[in-house]
Amino acid sequence: LLGIDISVEDSHVCLRQSSYITRLASEFLPSGVPPSMQKNTVPSLPDLPQLVLEAVDSSAEVDPQLLRRYQSIVGALLYCATNTRPDIAYSVGMLCRAMSRPTPELMEAAERVLAYLLRNKHIGLRYSADARPLYGMTDSDWAVKHSTTGWVFLYASAAISWGSKRQVSIALSSCEAEIMAASEASKEAIYLKRFASELGISDGSPVELFEDNKGARDLAYNPEHHSRTKHIDRRHFYVRELVENKEIVVPYVKTDDNLADFFTKPLAAKQFFALRDKIMNVRTADHNTSSASVVP
Repeated sequence: LLGIDISVEDSHVCLRQSSYITRLASEFLPSGVPPSMQKNTVPSLPDLPQLVLEAVDSSAEVDPQLLRRYQSIVGALLYCATNTRPDIAYSVGMLCRAMSRPTPELMEAAERVLAYLLRNKHIGLRYSADARPLYGMTDSDWAVKHSTTGWVFLYASAAISWGSKRQVSIALSSCEAEIMAASEASKEAIYLKRFASELGISDGSPVELFEDNKGARDLAYNPEHHSRTKHIDRRHFYVRELVENKEIVVPYVKTDDNLADFFTKPLAAKQFFALRDKIMNVRTADHNTSSASVVP
């Protein structure tokens, strides 16, 4: 696995990209972490979705030099976001939406993500023995023009698969956005269930896909169409078919406990770090290590 450090420590296995992040920082942040990036600084600010929307809708000419640098840094960050660092998946996903029309503000946002990684380069996905079977959570954010789908699946105490994607069609309600997100996540659930069966670590039970929207959860079980849902594309009801076939179940989870919320919107520091530590199974000792290992 190129650029990924694998270590066996005590009773767990940890995947990190510390060396890869250091190489990126030497290229794009030669002066190290900016003084404004404190220990509790999150990778994205609340205005990131608006900055992306303004960039995509802008008709201004793009600076070729800025374009090359932006595409280089975001592409490099994407390799981290899809391998060992779900904590930057949302930020990088948003930055990718403006890959062809970057602005100086978005360049600063990309450097902010890299600075966050550099400050926290020694944490990673920490897997340890856990009797709980594979399970996932899904969520969406209906606050922007195209909602964001977020989902995460966990096994052995940490995330094994996650995603933060722009929905292809505009949702007319939060319920519609949620059922679209659930159907997207359910495809990953089926893939992981079959893969686990090939490895001999699945008993064939339905995969739990937790949902915090009661309306979307009810639609996953209720085959009736009504005036508020009849316009929704049929492909977004894939989750219903899987429920009927007993491939997955859709339990309800409180919004505060929904880990997939991590992949749909910028979060305040307290909530961000709490969810990050659960998703990546970060220990308290890892916080101290990461803060003490920052490049000056």
